[in-house]
Amino acid sequence: MELQAVLAHDRALRRERVFRDPLNPLEVEDEHLLRYYRFPRREILWLCDELEPDIGRVTRRSHAVPTHTQVLTALRFYASGSFQSVVGDASGLSQSSVSRIIGKVTDALFSRARREIKMPRSAADIAATKHKFYQLSNFPNVIGAIDCTHIAIKAPQINEDVYVNRKQYHSLNIQVIANSDQVITSYSAKYPGSSHDSYIWRNSCVRRSFNRGEFGHSYLLGDSGYPLEPFLMTPIENPANPAEQRYNRSHMRTRVVVEQTFGTLKTRFRCLHRSGGALQYDPARCGKIAVACMLLHNLCVRRGIPMQDAVEYHEEAHPPDIGNVNVGHGRVERQELIQQAFVL
Repeated sequence: MELQAVLAHDRALRRERVFRDPLNPLEVEDEHLLRYYRFPRREILWLCDELEPDIGRVTRRSHAVPTHTQVLTALRFYASGSFQSVVGDASGLSQSSVSRIIGKVTDALFSRARREIKMPRSAADIAATKHKFYQLSNFPNVIGAIDCTHIAIKAPQINEDVYVNRKQYHSLNIQVIANSDQVITSYSAKYPGSSHDSYIWRNSCVRRSFNRGEFGHSYLLGDSGYPLEPFLMTPIENPANPAEQRYNRSHMRTRVVVEQTFGTLKTRFRCLHRSGGALQYDPARCGKIAVACMLLHNLCVRRGIPMQDAVEYHEEAHPPDIGNVNVGHGRVERQELIQQAFVL
């Protein structure tokens, strides 16, 4: 009987090793979770509850990976940019399982991002956004700072050449609008690396909204890679007087928030930074991963979740926009703005 008991105990231990969940946020310190998953325990558990309806379905064989294991596996990938096999080693899952999990969690986050990442629309929200931007450097009527950044991807099998950017690596060129708190309020994540920033802007839904007057008398701030339009203010290339110089300084100090947003986003989620390597997926999937990370970034900003480390982000030089049909109207609007706000 004693031998049978020992054997039974041994079998139970082996079963526990086989079926034990290697990722349990309740058994890990917040410092470790922040470093490797970018979120503390309470936020991870909240994410699990939010994503459970989308990723917690039981499979036909009733061996579904627990929701929290799926969430942590995806977060580890977003945070590190490591290959799936490395993430799998950390979680005890096979590479194929990790691939499926990243796909499921990314799809769930992407669907939420399409609903939750949005420009201010109500008069109260627009006014509050303008007020917070004005506090940065006294630039009036700003509701967003716009820029593009490149996300390295593997060479696609279809139309490979159009994904090669000016720095000669394959990428997506992703447009982002950020508010003064570094919250992302608009994105476009489908264009190949060879696309000019101004081309992405001209074909964006948010530009059509501005043209329809949906944001009232409001501005976006962009660099010289964007066209000067009545609702998109760019720097003056050669300021001719003190008022234009003040305009440029205020423009630069206000628009910098979008560059800071890219730095924070790519620090938190190294899969989007070249130090994490190129994303090893097709372009559509890479775009969804980028958007999923934007949604998580917004959550971190709004809930004040700290960063454990930092990577350098350098603003990319953008060639000036050419062929702008609204430059005349934009120049008139800019001069009126300078007269009203920057002439002492």
